[in-house]
Amino acid sequence: MHNRRFMNVLLILFLSASNSTPIFASASVVPKLSDSIQRSAIQPSVTINGINFSFQDELPTLIEGKTFVPTHIFEHPDIQADITKFIDNPYPHVFISHFNGALSIYPDKSDYMFSDYNEDIEDSDVWINWKSPTPYLSGSDIMVPLRAIAERIGISVDWDVATRTAIITTDDDFRAELESPEEWEDWLGMKPIELDDPSGEAITEQELTEFAILSGLPVLDSRIIDKYTAVLLHIQEEDGVESLTLKYVDRLKNGSLDWSMDLGMGDDGDDVQVKRSGQLVSVGMFNQGLKKQFSHFEVSYKVHDKRVTHNFDIAGKQGMFFDIPEEVTSGEITFFGKNGYTFETDFW
Repeated sequence: MHNRRFMNVLLILFLSASNSTPIFASASVVPKLSDSIQRSAIQPSVTINGINFSFQDELPTLIEGKTFVPTHIFEHPDIQADITKFIDNPYPHVFISHFNGALSIYPDKSDYMFSDYNEDIEDSDVWINWKSPTPYLSGSDIMVPLRAIAERIGISVDWDVATRTAIITTDDDFRAELESPEEWEDWLGMKPIELDDPSGEAITEQELTEFAILSGLPVLDSRIIDKYTAVLLHIQEEDGVESLTLKYVDRLKNGSLDWSMDLGMGDDGDDVQVKRSGQLVSVGMFNQGLKKQFSHFEVSYKVHDKRVTHNFDIAGKQGMFFDIPEEVTSGEITFFGKNGYTFETDFW
């Protein structure tokens, strides 16, 4: 059921993870002072099927009569929505994916995109106006209007005026689609830890090496990118053709390591491959590239209008990583082989 539930948004998630610019100009995510006063004035509570929900960090609040909640509430085992947050993205946003559909939500935007999984049409993605105060960024989550989200994925919400309580109820048909609480807990444990979560253990070089060995991958180089993310440069063979692939590794909530995504590398010519991913550039050689017996390569780029050049020894390696400053937009690489042979290519 998990595959059926979430495969429809994998492409969208990949594009978001790559920091692609959305189709609209981002508005400020800093709440207005008047909003802040309203948010702190009244504190509602929320129950799910009769049991009070205990909020950890961001607390629910009332804005113009609407109950706003952090998105993680929808991961509750009685709801089982998959939450993917991109809070550190230049355009913060969140995906709420459920077997009834998926919502793409940006703070301070007047509408959201809904993908209806129950519609038998080619394009079921529609933009829907909130018709209420818009979601907003708060701490490590995005606060969203509870009723609008809940009803969109098939959940009933009532309001108890006397106790200021939002009452979430799921019916028999909805519950029949859910996994068992144990299966759902296992599913959540296989999700990557978010970068702003301080509770996890940082990936170590030894752990990454052991993971690569156990995976049986021919790894050429590895690099830890941040506390919970690393990348491996490895050889991939398909239909007898070798190529280089960047395989990203994440720390999961259950403590283990697992793959998150692959990035293939295009052939730059003479069986030499170069791929940039953020501040990391990877290079590799195959077939004719190896036969050229490259001894080293020279990297050249501009930083603040000043030309910078670095030399790297290949020393028999088939592939390796090297770093460049974040502000570099493009650069050139020259490979030096036997008998004075050179090969030039670019990266950007």
